Amino acid sequence: MNPIFQARDLSVTFRVGTGSRRKLLSAVNRVTFDVERGECLAIVGESGCGKTTLGRTLIGLYEPGEGELLFDGRSTANLDAADRQMVRRRVQMVFQDPHASLNPRMKVGEIIAEPLRLHGIGTRDERQRRVADLLEHVGLPAEAAQRFPHAFSGGQRQRIGIARALALSPDVIVADEPVSALDVSVQAQVVNLLKELRARLGLTLIFIAHDLAVVRYVATRIAVMYLGRIVEIGRTEDVFGNPQHPYTQALLSAVPFPDPDAEEARQRIILKGDIPNPIDPPPGCRFASRCRYAFDECQRADPAMTRLPDHQQVACHLVAAPLAGQGVP
Repeated sequence: MNPIFQARDLSVTFRVGTGSRRKLLSAVNRVTFDVERGECLAIVGESGCGKTTLGRTLIGLYEPGEGELLFDGRSTANLDAADRQMVRRRVQMVFQDPHASLNPRMKVGEIIAEPLRLHGIGTRDERQRRVADLLEHVGLPAEAAQRFPHAFSGGQRQRIGIARALALSPDVIVADEPVSALDVSVQAQVVNLLKELRARLGLTLIFIAHDLAVVRYVATRIAVMYLGRIVEIGRTEDVFGNPQHPYTQALLSAVPFPDPDAEEARQRIILKGDIPNPIDPPPGCRFASRCRYAFDECQRADPAMTRLPDHQQVACHLVAAPLAGQGVP
Protein backbone atom coordinates (compact mmCIF):
# COMPACT_ATOMS: atom_id res chain seq x y z
CA MET A 1 0.00 0.00 0.00
CA ASN A 2 1.37 3.41 -1.02
CA PRO A 3 1.88 6.08 1.68
CA ILE A 4 -0.77 8.79 1.69
CA PHE A 5 1.90 11.52 1.96
CA GLN A 6 5.46 11.42 0.64
CA ALA A 7 7.85 14.32 1.19
CA ARG A 8 11.10 14.34 -0.79
CA ASP A 9 13.76 16.94 0.10
CA LEU A 10 10.92 19.29 1.02
CA SER A 11 11.85 22.87 1.93
CA VAL A 12 9.71 25.86 2.93
CA THR A 13 11.27 29.33 3.10
CA PHE A 14 10.02 32.78 4.06
CA ARG A 15 11.41 36.23 3.30
CA VAL A 16 11.99 38.22 6.48
CA GLY A 17 13.16 41.76 7.08
CA THR A 18 12.76 44.80 4.86
CA GLY A 19 14.71 46.49 2.08
CA SER A 20 18.36 45.55 1.78
CA ARG A 21 18.09 43.53 5.00
CA ARG A 22 15.61 41.02 3.55
CA LYS A 23 16.82 37.47 3.98
CA LEU A 24 15.50 33.96 3.55
CA LEU A 25 14.45 31.97 6.59
CA SER A 26 14.38 28.24 5.94
CA ALA A 27 11.61 27.00 8.26
CA VAL A 28 11.65 23.48 6.81
CA ASN A 29 14.88 22.33 5.23
CA ARG A 30 15.15 19.28 2.95
CA VAL A 31 12.97 16.86 4.92
CA THR A 32 12.15 13.43 3.54
CA PHE A 33 9.55 11.13 5.10
CA ASP A 34 6.40 9.12 4.39
CA VAL A 35 3.05 9.10 6.16
CA GLU A 36 1.47 5.65 6.04
CA ARG A 37 -2.30 5.25 5.74
CA GLY A 38 -4.05 4.79 9.06
CA GLU A 39 -1.04 5.60 11.24
CA CYS A 40 -0.56 8.39 13.76
CA LEU A 41 2.71 10.15 12.98
CA ALA A 42 3.77 12.61 15.69
CA ILE A 43 6.03 15.52 14.73
CA VAL A 44 7.86 16.77 17.82
CA GLY A 45 10.51 19.33 18.72
CA GLU A 46 11.13 22.62 20.45
CA SER A 47 9.21 25.78 19.56
CA GLY A 48 10.50 27.21 16.29
CA CYS A 49 11.78 23.89 14.93
CA GLY A 50 9.43 24.02 11.91
CA LYS A 51 6.85 21.42 12.89
CA THR A 52 3.82 23.71 12.50
CA THR A 53 5.13 25.02 9.17
CA LEU A 54 5.52 21.43 8.00
CA GLY A 55 1.97 20.59 9.08
CA ARG A 56 0.53 23.61 7.30
CA THR A 57 2.47 22.71 4.16
CA LEU A 58 0.87 19.26 4.20
CA ILE A 59 -2.62 20.76 4.18
CA GLY A 60 -1.75 23.29 1.47
CA LEU A 61 -1.59 26.52 3.49
CA TYR A 62 2.08 26.94 2.52
CA GLU A 63 3.70 26.07 -0.80
CA PRO A 64 6.99 24.14 -0.82
CA GLY A 65 9.93 26.24 -1.98
CA GLU A 66 11.94 23.22 -3.08
CA GLY A 67 11.52 19.47 -3.20
CA GLU A 68 8.36 17.53 -3.80
CA LEU A 69 5.23 16.67 -1.83
CA LEU A 70 3.08 13.81 -3.05
CA PHE A 71 -0.47 13.11 -1.88
CA ASP A 72 -1.86 9.71 -2.73
CA GLY A 73 0.99 9.21 -5.21
CA ARG A 74 0.50 12.52 -7.07
CA SER A 75 2.67 15.62 -6.81
CA THR A 76 0.71 18.48 -5.26
CA ALA A 77 2.59 20.89 -7.55
CA ASN A 78 0.89 19.45 -10.65
CA LEU A 79 -2.74 19.46 -9.51
CA ASP A 80 -5.39 21.43 -11.38
CA ALA A 81 -8.01 23.48 -9.52
CA ALA A 82 -10.49 20.61 -9.21
CA ASP A 83 -7.90 18.15 -7.89
CA ARG A 84 -6.52 20.73 -5.47
CA GLN A 85 -10.04 21.25 -4.14
CA MET A 86 -10.38 17.50 -3.68
CA VAL A 87 -7.13 17.36 -1.69
CA ARG A 88 -8.46 20.13 0.55
CA ARG A 89 -11.52 17.97 1.24
CA ARG A 90 -9.43 14.93 2.09
CA VAL A 91 -6.91 16.69 4.38
CA GLN A 92 -8.25 18.77 7.28
CA MET A 93 -6.68 20.52 10.25
CA VAL A 94 -7.40 20.93 13.95
CA PHE A 95 -5.78 24.14 15.15
CA GLN A 96 -3.92 24.79 18.37
CA ASP A 97 -6.07 27.51 19.92
CA PRO A 98 -9.76 26.53 20.21
CA HIS A 99 -10.63 30.11 21.19
CA ALA A 100 -9.10 31.78 18.12
CA SER A 101 -10.00 29.11 15.54
CA LEU A 102 -13.80 29.39 15.93
CA ASN A 103 -15.67 32.43 14.61
CA PRO A 104 -17.34 34.00 17.68
CA ARG A 105 -20.11 35.48 15.51
CA MET A 106 -21.25 32.13 14.13
CA LYS A 107 -23.28 29.50 15.92
CA VAL A 108 -21.66 26.12 16.40
CA GLY A 109 -23.93 24.49 13.82
CA GLU A 110 -22.92 27.09 11.22
CA ILE A 111 -19.21 26.61 12.03
CA ILE A 112 -19.38 22.84 11.57
CA ALA A 113 -21.56 23.07 8.45
CA GLU A 114 -19.43 25.74 6.76
CA PRO A 115 -17.03 23.27 5.03
CA LEU A 116 -20.06 21.41 3.66
CA ARG A 117 -21.59 24.65 2.40
CA LEU A 118 -18.34 25.85 0.81
CA HIS A 119 -17.92 22.54 -1.04
CA GLY A 120 -21.59 22.48 -2.09
CA ILE A 121 -22.36 19.26 -0.25
CA GLY A 122 -25.96 18.44 0.71
CA THR A 123 -29.11 20.46 1.20
CA ARG A 124 -29.66 22.65 4.24
CA ASP A 125 -31.58 19.87 6.01
CA GLU A 126 -28.91 17.29 5.13
CA ARG A 127 -26.18 19.55 6.50
CA GLN A 128 -28.11 20.03 9.73
CA ARG A 129 -28.42 16.25 10.15
CA ARG A 130 -24.72 15.88 9.44
CA VAL A 131 -23.93 18.51 12.10
CA ALA A 132 -26.02 16.61 14.66
CA ASP A 133 -24.15 13.39 13.81
CA LEU A 134 -20.76 15.08 14.10
CA LEU A 135 -21.62 16.61 17.47
CA GLU A 136 -22.55 13.13 18.68
CA HIS A 137 -19.23 11.79 17.33
CA VAL A 138 -17.29 14.26 19.48
CA GLY A 139 -19.42 13.84 22.60
CA LEU A 140 -21.53 16.99 22.47
CA PRO A 141 -25.36 17.23 22.47
CA ALA A 142 -27.21 18.13 19.27
CA GLU A 143 -28.59 21.31 20.86
CA ALA A 144 -25.02 22.66 21.02
CA ALA A 145 -25.50 23.60 17.35
CA GLN A 146 -27.71 26.53 18.41
CA ARG A 147 -25.19 28.09 20.78
CA PHE A 148 -22.18 30.35 20.22
CA PRO A 149 -18.57 29.28 20.94
CA HIS A 150 -18.26 31.51 24.02
CA ALA A 151 -20.79 29.29 25.81
CA PHE A 152 -18.33 26.37 25.82
CA SER A 153 -15.17 25.48 27.73
CA GLY A 154 -11.80 25.18 26.02
CA GLY A 155 -12.05 21.40 25.78
CA GLN A 156 -15.56 21.61 24.33
CA ARG A 157 -14.42 24.19 21.79
CA GLN A 158 -11.66 21.87 20.67
CA ARG A 159 -14.29 19.14 20.22
CA ILE A 160 -16.19 21.57 17.99
CA GLY A 161 -12.99 22.16 15.99
CA ILE A 162 -12.57 18.40 15.61
CA ALA A 163 -16.18 18.06 14.46
CA ARG A 164 -15.58 20.75 11.82
CA ALA A 165 -12.46 18.92 10.63
CA LEU A 166 -14.49 15.71 10.28
CA ALA A 167 -17.35 17.34 8.35
CA LEU A 168 -15.97 16.46 4.90
CA SER A 169 -15.08 12.86 5.89
CA PRO A 170 -11.34 13.44 5.34
CA ASP A 171 -8.65 10.79 5.02
CA VAL A 172 -6.10 12.81 7.01
CA ILE A 173 -6.35 15.04 10.07
CA VAL A 174 -3.40 17.31 10.89
CA ALA A 175 -3.69 18.20 14.59
CA ASP A 176 -1.43 21.15 15.43
CA GLU A 177 -0.72 21.11 19.19
CA PRO A 178 -4.41 20.28 19.77
CA VAL A 179 -4.17 20.06 23.58
CA SER A 180 -1.40 22.53 24.46
CA ALA A 181 -3.88 25.38 25.08
CA LEU A 182 -6.13 23.23 27.29
CA ASP A 183 -6.13 22.55 31.01
CA VAL A 184 -4.32 19.37 31.97
CA SER A 185 -7.60 17.96 33.30
CA VAL A 186 -9.19 17.96 29.82
CA GLN A 187 -6.12 17.19 27.68
CA ALA A 188 -6.58 13.43 28.15
CA GLN A 189 -10.22 13.66 27.06
CA VAL A 190 -9.34 15.32 23.76
CA VAL A 191 -6.40 12.97 23.10
CA ASN A 192 -8.61 9.95 23.82
CA LEU A 193 -11.24 11.34 21.45
CA LEU A 194 -8.70 11.72 18.62
CA LYS A 195 -7.37 8.23 19.25
CA GLU A 196 -10.88 6.76 19.24
CA LEU A 197 -11.91 8.62 16.07
CA ARG A 198 -8.76 7.48 14.27
CA ALA A 199 -9.58 3.84 15.08
CA ARG A 200 -13.31 4.12 14.35
CA LEU A 201 -13.10 6.13 11.12
CA GLY A 202 -9.81 4.77 9.75
CA LEU A 203 -8.19 8.21 9.80
CA THR A 204 -4.55 9.02 9.26
CA LEU A 205 -3.49 11.39 12.05
CA ILE A 206 -0.51 13.74 11.95
CA PHE A 207 -0.09 14.91 15.54
CA ILE A 208 2.14 17.96 16.06
CA ALA A 209 3.23 18.37 19.67
CA HIS A 210 6.00 19.15 22.12
CA ASP A 211 4.58 17.13 25.04
CA LEU A 212 6.30 13.77 24.69
CA ALA A 213 4.15 12.12 27.36
CA VAL A 214 1.09 12.77 25.19
CA VAL A 215 2.93 11.68 22.05
CA ARG A 216 3.93 8.36 23.62
CA TYR A 217 0.27 7.57 24.26
CA VAL A 218 -1.20 8.54 20.90
CA ALA A 219 1.48 8.05 18.20
CA THR A 220 2.50 4.95 16.26
CA ARG A 221 5.61 6.69 14.85
CA ILE A 222 7.56 9.78 15.83
CA ALA A 223 9.53 12.29 13.74
CA VAL A 224 11.87 14.52 15.78
CA MET A 225 12.63 17.95 14.28
CA TYR A 226 15.43 20.37 15.07
CA LEU A 227 15.90 23.71 13.31
CA GLY A 228 13.91 22.74 10.22
CA ARG A 229 15.33 19.22 9.85
CA ILE A 230 14.06 15.78 10.82
CA VAL A 231 16.89 14.31 12.88
CA GLU A 232 15.24 11.01 13.87
CA ILE A 233 12.15 9.08 12.85
CA GLY A 234 10.92 5.67 13.91
CA ARG A 235 8.28 3.64 15.70
CA THR A 236 7.22 5.11 19.03
CA GLU A 237 8.49 2.17 21.06
CA ASP A 238 11.88 2.32 19.32
CA VAL A 239 12.37 6.07 19.67
CA PHE A 240 11.41 6.01 23.35
CA GLY A 241 13.21 2.76 24.13
CA ASN A 242 16.42 3.35 22.18
CA PRO A 243 16.79 6.98 21.04
CA GLN A 244 19.76 7.33 18.72
CA HIS A 245 20.12 11.08 18.14
CA PRO A 246 21.61 13.13 21.01
CA TYR A 247 18.81 15.68 20.62
CA THR A 248 16.15 12.98 20.97
CA GLN A 249 17.94 11.70 24.07
CA ALA A 250 17.89 15.19 25.59
CA LEU A 251 14.18 15.65 24.88
CA LEU A 252 13.28 12.29 26.40
CA SER A 253 15.42 12.89 29.47
CA ALA A 254 13.09 15.78 30.35
CA VAL A 255 9.93 13.63 30.33
CA PRO A 256 8.90 13.14 33.98
CA PHE A 257 8.63 9.62 35.43
CA PRO A 258 5.55 8.69 37.48
CA ASP A 259 7.82 6.79 39.93
CA PRO A 260 9.44 9.36 42.29
CA ASP A 261 12.43 7.12 43.04
CA ALA A 262 13.14 6.54 39.32
CA GLU A 263 12.67 10.25 38.66
CA GLU A 264 15.24 11.16 41.30
CA ALA A 265 17.77 8.53 40.22
CA ARG A 266 17.84 9.17 36.48
CA GLN A 267 20.23 11.50 34.68
CA ARG A 268 18.88 14.54 32.89
CA ILE A 269 20.66 15.81 29.79
CA ILE A 270 20.93 19.60 29.91
CA LEU A 271 21.35 21.25 26.53
CA LYS A 272 23.89 24.08 26.66
CA GLY A 273 24.29 26.96 24.26
CA ASP A 274 21.77 28.77 22.10
CA ILE A 275 19.79 27.50 19.13
CA PRO A 276 21.56 28.72 15.95
CA ASN A 277 20.00 31.47 13.86
CA PRO A 278 17.70 29.80 11.27
CA ILE A 279 18.39 32.65 8.83
CA ASP A 280 22.11 31.89 8.89
CA PRO A 281 22.56 28.31 10.15
CA PRO A 282 26.07 27.01 10.75
CA PRO A 283 27.77 24.55 8.38
CA GLY A 284 27.66 20.88 9.21
CA CYS A 285 25.21 19.47 11.73
CA ARG A 286 22.81 22.12 13.02
CA PHE A 287 22.81 20.53 16.47
CA ALA A 288 26.61 20.40 16.80
CA SER A 289 26.91 23.58 18.90
CA ARG A 290 24.73 22.03 21.63
CA CYS A 291 25.75 18.37 21.30
CA ARG A 292 27.83 16.73 24.03
CA TYR A 293 29.24 14.23 21.50
CA ALA A 294 30.19 16.66 18.71
CA PHE A 295 33.55 16.19 16.97
CA ASP A 296 35.29 17.76 13.96
CA GLU A 297 33.19 16.03 11.30
CA CYS A 298 30.02 17.44 12.87
CA GLN A 299 31.24 20.98 12.21
CA ARG A 300 32.15 20.26 8.59
CA ALA A 301 29.52 17.96 7.06
CA ASP A 302 25.76 17.83 7.23
CA PRO A 303 24.88 14.27 8.37
CA ALA A 304 22.81 12.16 5.99
CA MET A 305 19.76 10.24 7.19
CA THR A 306 20.78 6.65 7.89
CA ARG A 307 18.36 3.73 8.18
CA LEU A 308 19.03 1.37 11.08
CA PRO A 309 18.15 -2.35 11.18
CA ASP A 310 14.96 -1.72 13.22
CA HIS A 311 13.74 0.83 10.61
CA GLN A 312 14.64 3.83 12.75
CA GLN A 313 16.27 6.59 10.74
CA VAL A 314 18.71 9.05 12.25
CA ALA A 315 20.76 11.96 10.89
CA CYS A 316 23.90 11.83 13.01
CA HIS A 317 27.59 11.20 12.34
CA LEU A 318 27.72 9.11 15.51
CA VAL A 319 25.34 6.50 14.13
CA ALA A 320 28.39 4.52 12.93
CA ALA A 321 29.40 4.20 16.58
CA PRO A 322 26.11 3.36 18.36
CA LEU A 323 25.49 5.19 21.61
CA ALA A 324 25.16 2.04 23.68
CA GLY A 325 23.55 2.55 27.04
CA GLN A 326 22.50 6.12 26.25
CA GLY A 327 18.85 5.27 25.51
CA VAL A 328 16.22 6.76 27.76
CA PRO A 329 13.65 4.25 29.00
